[in-house]
Amino acid sequence: MDQSQEIIQRLFARTAQGIKLGLDRMEKAALRLGNPQNAYKSFHVAGTNGKGSACAYIESVLRHKGFKTGLFTSPHIIDFEERFAVNGSPIPTRQWVEVYNDIAPLIEELSLTFFEATTLLAFELFRREKVDYAVFETGMGGRLDATNILTPVASSITSISIDHREFLGNDVLAISSEKLGIVKQQVPCVMVFPKSAAVRDKAESVCAEKNSRLVFARAESEVEHIEETQHGLAFTYKGRKFSTPLRGIHQVENALVAIKTLEAGGMTDLHDIVTGIAKTFLPGRFHIETIRGKTVVFDVGHNPDAAAIFTNALSTRFTNSPICLVVGIMKDKDGAAMFEQYCRRAQRIILTQPATERSADIEMLKELIPAWYTGKIEWEKQVNEAMEKALSTSEPVVGCVGSFFTVGEAMKELGIRPYN
Repeated sequence: MDQSQEIIQRLFARTAQGIKLGLDRMEKAALRLGNPQNAYKSFHVAGTNGKGSACAYIESVLRHKGFKTGLFTSPHIIDFEERFAVNGSPIPTRQWVEVYNDIAPLIEELSLTFFEATTLLAFELFRREKVDYAVFETGMGGRLDATNILTPVASSITSISIDHREFLGNDVLAISSEKLGIVKQQVPCVMVFPKSAAVRDKAESVCAEKNSRLVFARAESEVEHIEETQHGLAFTYKGRKFSTPLRGIHQVENALVAIKTLEAGGMTDLHDIVTGIAKTFLPGRFHIETIRGKTVVFDVGHNPDAAAIFTNALSTRFTNSPICLVVGIMKDKDGAAMFEQYCRRAQRIILTQPATERSADIEMLKELIPAWYTGKIEWEKQVNEAMEKALSTSEPVVGCVGSFFTVGEAMKELGIRPYN
């Protein structure tokens, strides 16, 4: 085993500590390193669904404007390096290994969690790379997330729904309060317009208290002429036509959040923003490949809202095509609500179990399928065998869904690299 794999194992072993929310350890660690997160300008993005897309849009625009960029996202699909991209490409292994070796004593001394350690690694990597701008995706929540020691030029919050109840709360208002914890003094915040009046009131209150300009993103009233194209989506904003290669009608909202976040951060030249949005790349989100004559769609969405978005995108893109779904879900997710969505569109479902102790086993998954479902139900414990079975079925469209773990294993087995 090479050094990088040993380090990755060591880092993942830190997940045994569990999730320890709080900023004290991160503040101490960053201070000891001379606060590397302050060496460049940054954007900070939270939300339940869509935050990865918004980050990708923002980074692409910045890069195509000529800035050197860093992008920190999680989790990765196949390679650990995917978490740390510079100028649109994952960092070379040797570079993050060198930085890790330098900061490892600090990680051990302060007993940082896995996510704290990787966040600190990103802060320092981007400083050494001398990036102009870095875009940071929160790991979970916002207020107590390890990334929240940043002071960005603008913050944004994408759509919010129920997820991580045990840490963030049991209702959308409680979860919104955690996400709004990323709002900083006098730093503008862009937020998807909340359906809940209580959430809107909370957002206005938090931003007023922080003297932060609050900007709502309302796709239904600010965006016109939305159309799905062969290559993605097109829409008009402020009289300018935008296109994105990311698929699914929900990407209009994610793109609008990114555009308004960039505007709030002082980038008002829409011509440059149009170019960057059009060249955005993000693997694993309604990611389409042709494999053995079949259309295969990979999607890492892992909560009920993401499952609904995926199912709606399938219905729009493949209106009359029979569909087979390979599904693997983590046992701490609301799998029953996810299957309610998947079963609306799939003629065949193949259950599987990614190789992680967090995954729901086959028997658990069988119990989650709604009684009304009349399609075919099959199962293969290993993801590669489930995909082989799916590729030999009669359905011309195959989806691989439910988790980053499921998609990652499938892509790896099929020889697909998220970043070619």
